[in-house]
Amino acid sequence: MLSFADVIDDARQLLLEGDYWQARKVLDKAAASNSKIKSSPQYSYILGACELEDGNLEEAKKLLSEAKKRGVKDANLYLGRLAFLNYDFDTASDLYGEFKEYVDKAKRNGAETVREFERQLVSAENALGRVEEIVIIDSLALPSDKFFKYYKLPASAGKLLLPEEMPLKEHQGGAVMAYINEGKDFMMWGEPDSIGNARLVESVKLLDGSWQEPTETPSILNKGGYADFPFMMPDGVTLYYASTGNDSMGGYDIFVASRDATTGEYLQPLNVGMPFNSPYDDYMLAIDEENGVGWWATDRNRLGDNVTVYVYLVNELRKNYDADDENLVEMARLTNYKATWKQDEVAKYEDMLSQIDDIDTNAEDAPVEFMLPVGKGNYYTNFDNFKSREAKKAMKDYLAAVKEAEITDKKLQELYRRYPLNKADNVKQDIIRLEKEIEQQRKTLISKRSEVYRLENISK
Repeated sequence: MLSFADVIDDARQLLLEGDYWQARKVLDKAAASNSKIKSSPQYSYILGACELEDGNLEEAKKLLSEAKKRGVKDANLYLGRLAFLNYDFDTASDLYGEFKEYVDKAKRNGAETVREFERQLVSAENALGRVEEIVIIDSLALPSDKFFKYYKLPASAGKLLLPEEMPLKEHQGGAVMAYINEGKDFMMWGEPDSIGNARLVESVKLLDGSWQEPTETPSILNKGGYADFPFMMPDGVTLYYASTGNDSMGGYDIFVASRDATTGEYLQPLNVGMPFNSPYDDYMLAIDEENGVGWWATDRNRLGDNVTVYVYLVNELRKNYDADDENLVEMARLTNYKATWKQDEVAKYEDMLSQIDDIDTNAEDAPVEFMLPVGKGNYYTNFDNFKSREAKKAMKDYLAAVKEAEITDKKLQELYRRYPLNKADNVKQDIIRLEKEIEQQRKTLISKRSEVYRLENISK
């Protein structure tokens, strides 16, 4: 039977490894066989750390403070963590320093854990220096397992899918969600790798209607942690996603990465900063360009099985709060999201919410009548996409010319098939005539398509 000291050592090591559930299990088992253990300051320390992980911050503070008062220097690590979660970065730094000094002198485990906590602290301190000034028009408490299905996104933004909605059934089991674009020919999601770490993968629909075997995105997106919750902007080059990687300030942070439209390579991703990110988990940022609003989820409010989803107005240009603003921390942590409002524009926010509410996310997709590339990976797929009436008419003329060219080409292919069997002069002459005719039709098609672009004012 393990001694009390052995139990504490085992539980402490499990804490440092991040296995809070198992640490609590070890502690509960020991307490069940000896109730006196509960009066130990070491018990208070370990239980306090577990309560912190469970989100019971007040109880955690009470237990950890009691443990520190009774001489448990390990408690400084988790008291520092509590200060960090409360945006009290100076106190967190001091407590981490005390813990480091203790483990160095006592030659105890924990140096690696405090180094990671300090890295997150530095990231958060840097982010606090440039908090973006945004207006949040709504806050929703939503079920954590499918919160993204409540995002009101127009068809142009693509769709956020539950795993069971993914067309690649063999990949549904490992996914939390998936993003699919408006054209329904590009999909991205997070999928566990061979050791269980979520990695972003993507797939494109092939010409025969099947989906390409998913490929993992480059390590520049996936390094240092989990990567999930992708959203690709309609331009096909701007990707938002969540990662627990090296530049995260704690748990999942939201990142943005640009993709080279020519090579398909991703550039170095950037942390989008505060107030979007926090010491807690923040993820699934999606933007509705049509209405100028964005959505993202966070567990900074600790709502049990729910997460908080914020709806905000997207800035055309980033504007940060003054770093010396006395309310900077409150605006970064979103203590009261209505504090972001401009009181003379409240009616505008209400109109915007009403407009968003009218979006029919269950509407049938408009039929794909044609595929006209309009730049940056986007397409017009039906006549309703056109803004210019003249361009719409020109598109109809262009499609009629396409049909004529297809008929001519079909006749020519038939003559090519017959000629080896019947090399009569009239067949040869018909081939030459149709070759000239289709060459002229191709020139006409180029001219007509250029006219469509010119009238719609699309640069090609």
